[in-house]
Amino acid sequence: MVYVLHGFDSYLSRDLSVYTYAGQQVLDGVPPYVGILNRAGPLAHLLPAVGIAGARALGRPDLLGARVFYLLIAVACVWVMYLAGRDLLGTRTAGLVAAATLLSFHGFVEYAADGPREKTPMVLFVVCTVWALTRRRWLAAGLSLGLATLVLQLGFIVGAPAVLVCALADPRGRRLRALGLVVLGGALPVAAALAYFAVVGALSQALEAFVVINVQYTSADPMTAHLRADWALLREGYGATLWVLVAGLVALLVLSVRASRPVVRAHEPEAVTVAALGVAAVVGIAWTLHDFDSWPDVFTLLPLSALGVAATWRWASRRLRVGPAVALAVAWVLVAAGLGLTFSVTQRSDTLLLQRRSVAAKLSVLPPGATMMTVNAPQPLVLSGRTSPTRYLMFASGLDEYVDATWPGGLQGFGRWIVRRAPSLVAVGEPRRQWLSEALRADYRRVGSAPGWVWYADRDLGHRTLQLLRAARTPHLAGPA
Repeated sequence: MVYVLHGFDSYLSRDLSVYTYAGQQVLDGVPPYVGILNRAGPLAHLLPAVGIAGARALGRPDLLGARVFYLLIAVACVWVMYLAGRDLLGTRTAGLVAAATLLSFHGFVEYAADGPREKTPMVLFVVCTVWALTRRRWLAAGLSLGLATLVLQLGFIVGAPAVLVCALADPRGRRLRALGLVVLGGALPVAAALAYFAVVGALSQALEAFVVINVQYTSADPMTAHLRADWALLREGYGATLWVLVAGLVALLVLSVRASRPVVRAHEPEAVTVAALGVAAVVGIAWTLHDFDSWPDVFTLLPLSALGVAATWRWASRRLRVGPAVALAVAWVLVAAGLGLTFSVTQRSDTLLLQRRSVAAKLSVLPPGATMMTVNAPQPLVLSGRTSPTRYLMFASGLDEYVDATWPGGLQGFGRWIVRRAPSLVAVGEPRRQWLSEALRADYRRVGSAPGWVWYADRDLGHRTLQLLRAARTPHLAGPA
């Protein structure tokens, strides 16, 4: 209910369209990284294809199918969060507290219905890893960790420390077996991915995107360099639930220090796992401070914070009578669900309708056989079902440096190549690049904009067509966008 009430017509951003377009390409028979270059894992390309395939079978838009499927993934995150909290802390009530806390986070609600975003399935596999750890299912923990990594590398950064600490805390005679099963479980999906890319002849492209670009061309953007601005981004993404996120992490860190004491480990069976999750939180926070782009980058910390809130309730419940302890849990579940529901309803948006109308309006003016390219704005490709002649659609987070280093003539050469192909329309996303502006200046004219990009048209289309393109404006929506 919380997620569905947010609707499926919210703004289609550059990043969301990257994964939707990747799923479309996969369904068209193009392997991940070949259809569009991206730094995330191959599952981030493959999973949207599941929802898109369902939509096409039912005659519905591709994006709607991807968004519905990712909403179901978000629902699964909350369900498995309940299971992890229940099995970690030994009570169903703690599981409800953990699940409700994850449900409350505003940013998570936004991408639950506004996807597809790679961080949502990453969270699912991270939570599955935690659940496996609570039951000491080492093979399953390794498998989930491997899947999380194949969605987004950040999943490994947070999940691996927790798995390692729990495995090393096993009795001395079982540690090697635990570690071996973890490695085997993690190796299975990785080996399957490598075999797939080898079979389809795209192994070099996959390793280049997944490893080389991240290591060689991507530079960290420390949060400490602009702390006030980054904190403002976090407040924008999470609102009041930012304080829930912080409180849960602080509580987890405090309780993990307490859990490391021998006397606590002797009397509380969850102590080792809580301590391991505290180590994961420290690593996750340190990585966030080291490299932060925007508020979705803390998705890896959301499950840890939720478990911190649940562990705090469990600690308090041992010092309260049953009635007050349950009342406290019920009160928090209601507040947390209310926080998520309020955000879902009040922040609902129909901006996607404007974007669809802009694409339809521009394409309706063009003559038959007209072509379109996009730079840093795959949205029109997604909404029109068209295919780009190049896999270089994103120019951010190291990808522009990669193109500059590998394309003949660098980024300026790539800009000249676009002009030589003479696409009828070019959609340019924000922020616009100087090298592209210089390339388009002589042969292209601005003919309008849409939420997320600016339209440029080839002047060879003729004065009349350019006038019609400028006049093909998108009508405003009746409600707020």
